Amino acid sequence: MPLPNPPWIETERTRMRPFEEEDAEQAFDWFSDFEVMQFIPGGADLTLEDSRRRIHRYREHQRLHGFSKRLILHRETGKAMGDSGLFYLPDGKRIELGFRLAKAYWGHGYAIEVGRAWLEWFDTHHPAEPLFADVHPDHPRSRRVLEKLGFDCSHKETILGMPMLIYRRR
Repeated sequence: MPLPNPPWIETERTRMRPFEEEDAEQAFDWFSDFEVMQFIPGGADLTLEDSRRRIHRYREHQRLHGFSKRLILHRETGKAMGDSGLFYLPDGKRIELGFRLAKAYWGHGYAIEVGRAWLEWFDTHHPAEPLFADVHPDHPRSRRVLEKLGFDCSHKETILGMPMLIYRRR
C-alpha cells in the first residue's frame, strides 16, 4: 500500500507537488525541448498529447506507489520550472531519483536543491532501501549533481534502449 504523500515538498526556492492533468501545457515547454530531453530515453515529446500521456504515467505511478515525478514551481513567481522526483526503474525493483529543468533554470543550483529535498523524503519513507539514479554518459552536468548529492557510479546499463550509467547513493 502506498505511503501517504504530502501535497507539497518545499525547498528554499521551490515548491513541488504531484502533477495534475492540466499541467500538460506548461510542462510541454520542457518535455518538448530537444536539448532538455536529449539524454532521456524516448527523447522529447513531439505533441501535447505525448506530454499528457507522460503526466498520466506519473499520476498512475503516484497512485500505485505513493511517490512519482512532481512539478517544480518557483516559490516566488509560481512559474513551472521542471520536474523532479522518484520513479521505479524499468526493472520495477530499484527506485531512482530524477530531475529535469527548463533551460532558463540550468546552472542555478536548483537540481541539487530539489534533489536534497527528495533525499530527505526518501530517508523518511524508505530508510532501509537503496536509491539509484541513471544518467547518460555524455551528460556531465547531471553526473556532477548526482556526485554532489552523494551518489557514486555503480555500472553501465541500457535503459529503454539508451546506454546509461547507473549511480547508487552512498
